[in-house]
Amino acid sequence: MLHCVALFTLFGYGLHHIINEIKLLGSLLLASGGLLSVSLYCDYRNNFSALILKLFSLMITLTIVATCYYLGIRGIIFVFPLITSFFYSFQFKIAASIAITTSICALLATLNTVEPSTVLRLAVALGFNIFFITSIAYLVYTQQKSLLKEAREDPLTGIANRRCFNELLTQALAEAQASETIVALLYMDLNDFKTVNDKYGHCVGDIVLKEASLRLQSCIREADAVYKLEHNKPNEHIARLGGDEFAIILKDITFINEINDVTTRILNKMNEPYLIDELTLHCHVSLGMAWNKNKNSSAQVLMRQADSAMYQAKKNSRQGDHNPT
Repeated sequence: MLHCVALFTLFGYGLHHIINEIKLLGSLLLASGGLLSVSLYCDYRNNFSALILKLFSLMITLTIVATCYYLGIRGIIFVFPLITSFFYSFQFKIAASIAITTSICALLATLNTVEPSTVLRLAVALGFNIFFITSIAYLVYTQQKSLLKEAREDPLTGIANRRCFNELLTQALAEAQASETIVALLYMDLNDFKTVNDKYGHCVGDIVLKEASLRLQSCIREADAVYKLEHNKPNEHIARLGGDEFAIILKDITFINEINDVTTRILNKMNEPYLIDELTLHCHVSLGMAWNKNKNSSAQVLMRQADSAMYQAKKNSRQGDHNPT
């Protein structure tokens, strides 16, 4: 309802200026109303477009700067709510930069019709406004970042958790289907981890898990990025799925035999003894592998296949064979 009111206001005020006053300002208002109409239509069709929202915000910014140039203080009063809206449309750092830039441009434009001393007073008011809004927005930004980290990161090892990994695997399979490449899933657990926990306690067990995570990251091809929360599109993702279970996604693979070097490196590295204080611990791993043989494979199917392959590898390891299945 609020958006509809804003839409009619933009169109009405725009037509008023085109007919009676400033045609440029009226054209900018009508253009803003057009973008808002497209945004409302996308929202109505449940197809929200962040790009349209950003374009609308930038068009409104240009309109208000033009209003400041032609109408002086009548334009500057709209800058205050506009600054707040930036933090709903853009990332924190970008929003802060646009808010400062817009305020400076609006103040300079206002000099066309307003005395410099008055503009200086307005500059002080806008400065305080930006400072307080940016401070509040920064607190919200840090809280959201912390919550996102907790929701997607394993607290012990710092790599992705199961929930995040499922999302990454689904995304990787969709990308592989479009690019006609292979996605391989490696599923691994530490065979003797329960014995370590029972014999030496959970503190030692946690150290083993952290070391296992670091070893996995060191095993990944040096040219590719290991998954971290601040990276958007790594070629490989590592996750702790729970307990002593880890998983790795290998993306952009053309031939399945490309994975052999990775699995060999993982097995060799992970089967090395863990040196913790005066203890020497052995936690051999079982590694299962699955890949999207069927290009329409789902994340659930691939996880189930890799899990089954891991248990087969565990069974083979008891018989003296440590090769992945």
